[in-house]
Amino acid sequence: MVETSLHVASVSSAVRLPKPVPQRVPADKSVRDILRAAAREHVAREQLVPPLTLEELRGHARNLVRALGQDPAFDDFTTVLLGNETWRETLAGIPFDRRVLLLPQCLRTRRECPAEMDEFGLLCEQCGRCQIGDFQAEALALGYVVLVAEGTTVVTRLLEQGHVDAVIGVSCLHVLERAFPHTANHAIPSIAIPLFRDGCDATGVDVDWLRETVQSKSGAQWPGRLDLDALRGEVNGWFALEALQHILGGAGTFTEEKALAWLAQAGKRWRPLLAVCVYKTLAGLADNDPLPDFVRRIAIATECFHKASLLHDDIEDGDDFRYGEPTLARQHGIPIALNLGDYLIGEGYRLLAECGISARQQARALKIAAEGHRTLCLGQGAELRWARESSLLTTAQVLELFRHKTAPAFEVALRLGAVCADADETLEQPLHCFSESLGVAYQIKDDLEDAFAAHSPSDTAARRPSILVAIAGEQSGGAVLARLETALNTASPAEGQKEVFRDIFLALRVEEKARLLLEHYRNEAIRSLSPLHNAHLKGLLQRLVGRVLGTPPQERPKS
Repeated sequence: MVETSLHVASVSSAVRLPKPVPQRVPADKSVRDILRAAAREHVAREQLVPPLTLEELRGHARNLVRALGQDPAFDDFTTVLLGNETWRETLAGIPFDRRVLLLPQCLRTRRECPAEMDEFGLLCEQCGRCQIGDFQAEALALGYVVLVAEGTTVVTRLLEQGHVDAVIGVSCLHVLERAFPHTANHAIPSIAIPLFRDGCDATGVDVDWLRETVQSKSGAQWPGRLDLDALRGEVNGWFALEALQHILGGAGTFTEEKALAWLAQAGKRWRPLLAVCVYKTLAGLADNDPLPDFVRRIAIATECFHKASLLHDDIEDGDDFRYGEPTLARQHGIPIALNLGDYLIGEGYRLLAECGISARQQARALKIAAEGHRTLCLGQGAELRWARESSLLTTAQVLELFRHKTAPAFEVALRLGAVCADADETLEQPLHCFSESLGVAYQIKDDLEDAFAAHSPSDTAARRPSILVAIAGEQSGGAVLARLETALNTASPAEGQKEVFRDIFLALRVEEKARLLLEHYRNEAIRSLSPLHNAHLKGLLQRLVGRVLGTPPQERPKS
């Protein structure tokens, strides 16, 4: 008996048996129902407004599971439940024919399934051998778009094309975790139903929960997701020369003619688009609802201020080109270019004063514009002072310049959009924090594009504050630092000079560090939206982060 016990002990110590994998989705329906009810109460009590970050949801989930005395293995499941509850009322107000139901192929038994695949997923034959056919038939009868496929590529395409506004997804937890960044970054109203277990064959789902979700409906009005591409096209149309002449008056003098032509010249038009998006969202307007004339005038005012600042920047920085063409200072001389910038500032304030909003709104609008103008000048002044010195700026100093020079234009546009909708002034602090992080991230992105673009004079070579140079300065020493300082103090922005910076950046892996910093401020912009209690505005701003900064790394297709 002793020998047998010793033998078993020696075998156990020699062969490590795998630990049982904890059940992440409660097998007991009563436990699932308890957690769902608790999630609903928690969201209502804490007044959680979607979209929330995964970090926020996980923090709430951990606390809730501990408070209920449930197994910590259910943390991820509870995270899904909380996300669902934040979107539940919104999704219930979205018409059935604007929703997509995403079902997993693994609900079938592969060896028994006669269905074929196409580019969109499984072509279910509704043979009755699994639950997919029943779910599909019920949802299609209500008007849903139904796809039997894993992943979010097809769903994202449908959303981008404007075919659907919301997603109900059934999948295993690890797939839902991978899909979360896509739905969150695009602020897609979504509810996820986790499968009972991970696996690729014959899995199961809570049928009652899925049917309840698919059939959920309320009388709430859904204004729809703004079509940002269509709206951008409309805004761009306002800057055609004839359209500008209609709003601002004819080009009767040389100054008016050149200023309008400059305003109509190429540009990304982010500021007017931001103002219009915020207004439409807060006013509850749908895509097809016309915009009041005062909104167009205020949006154009934001671009007047921006284009004036570019004119002055080109003069103060000694730039020769803008939009691939000679600057106005180079074409007409500094005095005329300076005067054109001043004229556009005046036009911007005239538009605010004469747009037709109430006296109270007008006072707010003028104050916002003046504050932004002042902050921008302080940032430009700090940059000009630095340009006369030879010292390298630290990363912190460059980021501070970005906060003053780039962020104010975003903030003015967003806050003016809120003023147009006569929104509560409590919105202003979240919009300030959001603009600050978005502006910093935008300038870091601009520095990265500038430094590694194939054909363009470099900001670094032209002695403008660059986050890449600041990072390189903090990461280098000795001969590399001396080479960096020499390159920075060489006035010529020639292509060869740009290559010097590129070589240093590559050697010090500066691009990688700058991209990490970019993602930090992208995330800060999204986190700054937490205080907002308007789900439509919060979702819109989160979508705009992706538009302004581009696709985040986790969403980029693998090559």
